[in-house]
Parts: sequence; structure tokens; C-alpha cells
Amino acid sequence: MDMNRRSLFAGASAIGLSVVLPATANAQSPLQLSVAVRSPWMANQVALTSSDVLFLGCPRYTPKEETPALARRDANGKLMPFPGNGWNEWKLGDDGRDAFVYLNSVHIFADDTVWVVDQGAPSPDVFPHEFSIPKPGTQKIVQLDALTGGILTVLRFDEDVLPSGAKMNDLRFHGSKMYVTDSGLGAIIVHDFATGETTRRLSGLKPMMAKPMKMTLALQLDSKEKPFNPPNSDMIEINQDGEWLFWAAPTGPLYKIETRHLNDTKLRDDDIEKHVQHVADIEFSSGCSMDSLGNFYFCETKTGKITLLAPSGKTATLAFDPDFVRPDGAFISADRRLYVPRKPREPDASRRHHSQSTPCSCPKA
Repeated sequence: MDMNRRSLFAGASAIGLSVVLPATANAQSPLQLSVAVRSPWMANQVALTSSDVLFLGCPRYTPKEETPALARRDANGKLMPFPGNGWNEWKLGDDGRDAFVYLNSVHIFADDTVWVVDQGAPSPDVFPHEFSIPKPGTQKIVQLDALTGGILTVLRFDEDVLPSGAKMNDLRFHGSKMYVTDSGLGAIIVHDFATGETTRRLSGLKPMMAKPMKMTLALQLDSKEKPFNPPNSDMIEINQDGEWLFWAAPTGPLYKIETRHLNDTKLRDDDIEKHVQHVADIEFSSGCSMDSLGNFYFCETKTGKITLLAPSGKTATLAFDPDFVRPDGAFISADRRLYVPRKPREPDASRRHHSQSTPCSCPKA
């Protein structure tokens, strides 16, 4: 079971934004963005199959709007709820065990199926507290058939893996192993499909934790910076051969560890922590992606930049646009395009709770 997405485009010289990049992974000046799709719903995740079927993850950011959790672009270019049944019809107070409650990640790997991470409860920042605690079984990982919408897999973990306060965030695969970040308490969850065994690693340790900070939140009606508790271990990537796992909280730094240490069930967390390596400090970022050469593309929340981090440690601003607001979970498609969902700039802050278009930048190598 090897679903590493980068196997689809191994050998690509570079990933660019809208134009052909030089043969080396650098950009002399920011590149232009182009719009791939506009959505009537706020979106924070985008993913495409090898045949360019596009999916958007649409977390419920506010109780004032009707939104599907997952949408697919049809042959006519229209976005439709997917799979278009009870999975997209959850409402406050519903059970949510067999429905999408709050999708935080949508991803497609080499097998062209759709994987989503459901945190099982909406954000406590905008929803009443009683609805912000996941009910039993609502926090889950779901695999869907990209064509039919059929549910292929549903994974739910017990309290040893997901203690109170844990929030599954994003996932990557290599071989039979699945790696999942917990951005609530800070941890890496390792699930082995071959054995069915699941372990929780590095829980609450320093490399998993975000730095306290102040920032202007997307749903604030004023522009003042306020204290903000960022998610903990959030972004996650794995290299081409599965040897190294990378992760970061939005505040950074970017860390890495050899997966053999995470997979060694005989090692204690404090022993595993000794093998964690600092890769780079980063600007506050909501999402990232990694290409087959090991280049990272960070979506910087506060600056609106897409920053390239090369394996050498050198960085470059790949793209920047004043209207590129809060870029989020990026995805590299099979034809080597970088897709990035973002929130449009709003002329009137009072409209922030209204349904907005969400373009995706469409780069090309």
C-alpha cells in the first residue's frame, strides 16, 4: 500500500506558479497567479486526481452559512457537494458519526482516492462551546471513491490515541504506514494498515508545540491583533522514499525525523525526541506542499506569500499578490501544478461572514 503522491511526478525539475520555472528551484521575481476555480463556499483545502477531478474542503467557519464539507468540480466546471448525501448534511446538534462535521484536510494520493480528516466538532472560536467538543466517534478519517463517492474506509481511534483535546489535522502515507498530525495537543499518530496497530508519538513535547503570538483572525470584525493560540503540530510531509517525515506548527519551526524512529514501538517518546532535527524557521503558515525534489512551498498566512524552501536551506518568494489573503492547504497535481486555496480580499470587514468566492492559484511547470 504505497500512496505517496509524489510518485506521480517524480523527476519534475521544479514546481512553478503559472509560468515555467528555471531548471533550478529558485525564483528571480514573484510569479503570477491564475484562478483555477471559484467557489461559493469558504475553502481551506484543495486536491486533484490524476485526471484533474478537483475537490475542495470547506470547513464550517460560521453557523450563519450553509456549506457542504466537501465539494467536487463536475464536468461542466460546477462545484457540487460530494458525495451529495447525508455525509454533507450535518447540522448543529446532529450526531455526526456518519457525516462530515468539520473537515480540516482533503488529500488525494497515487491511488486516486479521496482522504479526508474530520475533526468531529466545529471551531470553538465561532460556535457555542457545547458544540466544539467532538462526540464519540465523530473525529475520524474517511476514504472515498473519487468517482462514485462510495465510502471505502472509516478510521476511528480510541482515547489512548486521541485523548481529550486532540484534533487530527492532516495525513501522509508511505508503504503501509499512515502519519497524522494532532494539532490540538501536539503529536504524530502512526497507523499501520498491515497490522492495524496505532501509536501516538511525541505527545505534547516541544517539537510538536506552537509559539504563542498575536494576530488578526479571519473572522474578527475589527483589524486589531489579539492574543491567539495557534494550532500545534499541523503541516506534514514525507519525502519520496519515506525515510524522513517533516512537520510544523503554523508558527514553525519545520522539523524532521527518520520514520524508522517513529515506527520503532520499543522507543519511548523522550528517546524519539532526541532524533528530531530542526530544518528551518518559517513565517506563520497555514499550509504547505513538498515536491519530488524536496522543495517546500509554504503558504504564509500573514504575508500572503508562497515561499519556496529548498533542501539547501535557501528560500525565495515564489508568488505574492496583495489579494492573496490567507493562503491555505496547497496541493501539487499530477501535471506539476501547485494549487492553493485562498480567501478573497474584502473591501468591507462587515462582510466577512458572508459567502465568498475562493480562487485556487494554478501554477504550471
